[in-house]
Amino acid sequence: TRKTITLMYDIHHFFTPILNQFSEFDAHSWYLYPIATLAAAKELRDNSELPKNIENLNASFDRLQKISSDFLTINLHGRKYGRKFILALQERLDNLSILDYNNQMRHEILCEIKLTTADFITHRQFAKKQMIKNAQEFYKNEFTQVPSTLIYTDTECLHIENCSQALIQNYLRHIEKTA
Repeated sequence: TRKTITLMYDIHHFFTPILNQFSEFDAHSWYLYPIATLAAAKELRDNSELPKNIENLNASFDRLQKISSDFLTINLHGRKYGRKFILALQERLDNLSILDYNNQMRHEILCEIKLTTADFITHRQFAKKQMIKNAQEFYKNEFTQVPSTLIYTDTECLHIENCSQALIQNYLRHIEKTA
């Protein structure tokens, strides 16, 4: 009989909220780093079929930064909260524009995942600094496209660019079957 070996990986996944969709997470250690770029804001604006002007581009970029910052703030309470937030947000914005994200929607999601606004405000400044560090780490690893992933094993680090979370999970399942 063949014995199945379960390998554990540390996965550092750089993504754009809303553009890079997530499914449920597997058992590996997923560290999520939101990246907000003007190109992503433009794509979100265009996907929402908003008028192609600078005001909507700026508003889309502002919301993308707000979502990224909110995610990082929530993530400080534990990665499972961050993952729950991003999945709930995806579901809510499915048929809406990025401009529909506001404090009320955030509050509803916080209630759903059982965090209070007071918990949330405590870590706000740290999250803003973390966004800058995330971008620096992204460029330091010479990534040019989002999503991008670093997969750490005991012996190596694998760089993967422009590959969704679902594809990476499938890849890891395949590796585990052949290990």
